[in-house]
Amino acid sequence: MAACPSPSILTPLIDDPLKLPSQRTEACEGTKPACTSDPGSSSWAPVLAFVALGANCVAAIYHSRHDPWSVAFVLASFLVLASLFYALRLYEALPRGSPRRARAKAAVWSLSAALTLMFARRVASLIMPRSAAAAAAVWAMAGSTILAGFLVLFVCHRDGAADEADEAPPKLADVA
Repeated sequence: MAACPSPSILTPLIDDPLKLPSQRTEACEGTKPACTSDPGSSSWAPVLAFVALGANCVAAIYHSRHDPWSVAFVLASFLVLASLFYALRLYEALPRGSPRRARAKAAVWSLSAALTLMFARRVASLIMPRSAAAAAAVWAMAGSTILAGFLVLFVCHRDGAADEADEAPPKLADVA
C-alpha cells in the first residue's frame, strides 16, 4: 500500500491554493497515511512506553521500599495512568455520537482529574512545611487544570464538530 506523503512547506499546491496541506487528499485517494494507526493495529511504541513506565515504577518502588505510603502512591499512580491510557484508546476507537464514547470521555476526564489531584496532593504536601502560599498555588493550578479540562471536553466541544469543519472547508466568500 502506498503511503501518502506527509505535508510540508515544500509540498506543491495540488489544485487549490486555499486548502491546507491536511485537506489535500486528491493525490492520495484510497490510501492511508503511514503515520495513522487503527485502534486494533499493533505498534511497538505504546508497548515500549508502557514497559518503560513499568520499569520506572519498579525502580521507584525499590527506592521507596521502606516508606509504604510512597509505594502505595507509585502503585496507585501507575494503575490510574494505565486506566487512563486504556480509556483514551477506547474513546478514540468508538464511533462519534455513540453513548459508550460519551461514557469513555467521562472516564478519561475523571481519571485525568484523579491523577492531577494525586500529584497535586503529593507536591503540596512536600511544599507545605516551607510555604503555604506555594502549596495553595499548586492546588489552584490543579483545580484550574481540572476545570479547564471539563470545560473543553463537555461544555465547549461537541462530538462531531471537528468532523463537520473538516468535511466542508470554508469558501472564500464565507471567510471574507
